[in-house]
Amino acid sequence: MATKAEVTRALELLMARLDGNDGAVRSAIPERKVLHCHIPDLGTSWFSVIEDGHVSAPAESPVPDAVDVTLQVGSDDLIDLVEGRASFLSSFLTGKVRVQASMLDLLRLRTLL
Repeated sequence: MATKAEVTRALELLMARLDGNDGAVRSAIPERKVLHCHIPDLGTSWFSVIEDGHVSAPAESPVPDAVDVTLQVGSDDLIDLVEGRASFLSSFLTGKVRVQASMLDLLRLRTLL
């Protein structure tokens, strides 16, 4: 099991990667979205906001807006995703990543991950 610090670093890297690709983010997700990443084996969650092509750094404090997309993933599986050892699609299809979102948001998110 990855540590909370390792997961935090991985999420910061992922969100920074997305933020650095604002054209792709803006075309994939044109309106404001609140992301919630829940790591059950650590018993904690992080939140991030996508708006105008930019992605905020992950924070443990909930965003006051309603959550649009929730990802539930184990700590080791998240590290594997961020480090490129696993793909989002295969992790989703095998149940390692669970997503609660509208079908449109799911399709949009898939193009970024």
